[in-house]
Amino acid sequence: MGRGGITLGSIYGIKIILDYSWFIIFAIIIFILSFSLFPQLIPGFGASTYIVIGIITSIFFFSSVLAHELVHSIIAKMNGINVESITLIIFGGISRITEEPRTPGVEFKISIAGPLSSIVLGAIFFSIFFVASRVNLGLFIVVPALWLGYINVALGLFNLLPGFPLDGGRVFRSAIWYFTGSLRRSTAIASAVGKGIAYTMIIIGIVGPLFFGLISLLWFVLLGWYLLRAAEAGYEQVLYHEALEKVKVSEIMTENPVVVDPRLSIADMVSGYFMRLHYIGYPAVENGGAKGLITIDMIRDIPRDQWPIIRVSDVMRPLSPDIVTNPDAQVFDILPKLSRADGRLLVMKDGQLVGIITAADIRRAIVRRLHLEETGRPAA
Repeated sequence: MGRGGITLGSIYGIKIILDYSWFIIFAIIIFILSFSLFPQLIPGFGASTYIVIGIITSIFFFSSVLAHELVHSIIAKMNGINVESITLIIFGGISRITEEPRTPGVEFKISIAGPLSSIVLGAIFFSIFFVASRVNLGLFIVVPALWLGYINVALGLFNLLPGFPLDGGRVFRSAIWYFTGSLRRSTAIASAVGKGIAYTMIIIGIVGPLFFGLISLLWFVLLGWYLLRAAEAGYEQVLYHEALEKVKVSEIMTENPVVVDPRLSIADMVSGYFMRLHYIGYPAVENGGAKGLITIDMIRDIPRDQWPIIRVSDVMRPLSPDIVTNPDAQVFDILPKLSRADGRLLVMKDGQLVGIITAADIRRAIVRRLHLEETGRPAA
């Protein structure tokens, strides 16, 4: 169990995570199926029966969402793009792909695969519905199969809307990218369309219940807001990618960082470093060799009366590949590792500490490069 959710395991080397928000939508769908849809279409049974069928149907639905994301991820990996995880959230699923596709053709293949998989799944469930209806297998198979067929096709068609970052928006972006040769320009156009779709959904969600009495349309407000935020974040990610493209760690790291002795007490660490200097993390170095990394977060839960007794070495993160990079590494490539290391990495060369790189260093580099680009001056 992690900070962002519950890890279920891995498929094809891709971690599967349930975000805590997923339980909200899971409960809502079970409630709608068990206390509204199924009692209307399959009358005459008790509440416990409807709840069991509602749970089973919901599991099939979210398995379909997972399959949609898995197809995206597998196609990405087949094209040499790393996929760290798939997270099921309140609005569906997110594949954590650590880099942008290198060509519009790869973008197209990855993007179109998800909606097509949902439509194929919908066709399979519709087939089950027709067969079950013909041989009279019972409404408890017929009705869930019909709903699963409808919801998968609807999911596939919704994702084909040409608004970034929906799959259809990525297909749209790949076409613009192919003709213009510019990832940034194509992303800007596809994101603008995505924002337009998002605002339209929000308006429908507000106007629909007021004029037509359709309370269910309130979902459009949440979906539109989510799509709006995602469209903005998607464009920013491309800007950041271009700003950091071919930038090495050595170009933006802090050289000769302030270091601390791991034998130092926490009391001396606080008074001599955290309170006196403006850094919140320090390499721990003994006899010229890096031993680990200590940050202010590591001492938060230590009682103050223990500060004179406990040493930096007792609480620091020991030196390991997880907190180390090298000066020749590409900055964009180390971002996932930097995130896992709480925003800072030790920069080592030939076993010696040569610097430290933090999330703040990267933010400053992005701002500098974007500013220099806007003013027309070449970035150093």
